Amino acid sequence: MRISLHKLILIAVLTLSGLPIAGSLASAQTPGNIAVQSSGITYYAQAGDTLMTIAQRLTTRNANWVTLGKVNQINKDSNIPIGTAIFIPAELLADEASEATVIARNGAITATSASGDPISLDIGSKITEGMKINTGLNSFLTLSLADESRISLPSNSSVLVAKLRKSLYTGSPRTELKLLRGRIVSRVSPLNINKGLFEVHTPLSVAGVRGTRFRVSLNNQKVTTEVLDGQVAVGSLRTPEALALPAAKGNLITRETIGPAIDLLPPPQFSSTPYRQGGAAKFVIAPLADARAYHVQIAQDADMLHMLAEGSSNGSEVVINNIQEGEYFIRVAAIDKSGLEGIPRTVAVNIRNRNEAAPVQAAPSVINGGPKELVLRWPGSADQKYNVQVARDSEFSWLLFTNSVAGNEIRLPRPSFGTYFARVQSINADGSTNPFSFVQTLIVTDQWIINDGHPLHPKEVSRSATR
Repeated sequence: MRISLHKLILIAVLTLSGLPIAGSLASAQTPGNIAVQSSGITYYAQAGDTLMTIAQRLTTRNANWVTLGKVNQINKDSNIPIGTAIFIPAELLADEASEATVIARNGAITATSASGDPISLDIGSKITEGMKINTGLNSFLTLSLADESRISLPSNSSVLVAKLRKSLYTGSPRTELKLLRGRIVSRVSPLNINKGLFEVHTPLSVAGVRGTRFRVSLNNQKVTTEVLDGQVAVGSLRTPEALALPAAKGNLITRETIGPAIDLLPPPQFSSTPYRQGGAAKFVIAPLADARAYHVQIAQDADMLHMLAEGSSNGSEVVINNIQEGEYFIRVAAIDKSGLEGIPRTVAVNIRNRNEAAPVQAAPSVINGGPKELVLRWPGSADQKYNVQVARDSEFSWLLFTNSVAGNEIRLPRPSFGTYFARVQSINADGSTNPFSFVQTLIVTDQWIINDGHPLHPKEVSRSATR
């Protein structure tokens, strides 16, 4: 559905039901007083007031008297009876300066004031209109606006704070950001009630919202917009038509076209527990249909405000350098062939060093041992493929079963009385395999099948083979 961009961004004020109109309230209020509502103000006329003088005084544009006349059902600019209630919508009120606050930062952040002077940004620093902000490699910045909206700048991004204001009396936000490079991730508080405005401009497009979570990226003369919640109106600067994007939709804008609404890819899953090796964190993602790449971000908090690092890969493994062992929150998303980033998944992860004594893949365990079958299960994804082996010896030289299966469970014929050993390994999309899990010892009797304590570590397997 294509509708006027400005109709989506600016709310029409020609008919507002339930508002005070001329003559509806005589001198019950003191002339000259102002009553503030979330959507505007009500001014009570005093001697000599006309719509034009009111418009000039309270909106700084006397031409707004025409709109005030329509809103308040007054047909001409003449003297208004003293005490008449005149409603002025918030979007017509004059502006005053506002500011944002830095609530999270990491890495190399540079900023300049409206006059070009360098500014140091720390937690608590104030952002004002005209400032230009740049983030370096693996550097992140999050700002909070007066209405608790949040703006995040990921790595290698540049933005100009073109407008940072609020309306007089109501404090309705009026924010305009110009994305010069990289990405902006916004979580905008609802603006429908207070008639606020939030727009992200690029050299090719403008996106306007009334309250939503969305991303805008500028790369190689194309703009991608992805809506995670709410609705965004996107349009090209070369055409007055706009496209309404609902949640879980995105689109691509170039100099020539406004692309259609496209379904965003669903959130992917990790096929194994993320781990650390050689100073780098490694994330193996279960392949997702129609994904051409994956994007992983690491943060200290679940809201992903205190970002530490991020990385992308055209394969199912994403590697991010210089990550220490510890507990983190990880956000992962798939990227489609258009370059649109899909719906993210955020998980809490304890990243530990990987070594021979600690395989990434957890060992299988017995979940059922019926009279005719053995059922093994292990932590993993239903979409992942695995190799499963059961042997009579811990070295797996005497294999009883060796099977490949999709999903994290397998059903096998019940073995005869004795002790057995089981292990599992995940299979990558390209057919390569990852290291086997610890070895799980199983005991089969006439009545039951159980796990024999904890899985064997590789060193224990080696010792058992020499006995």
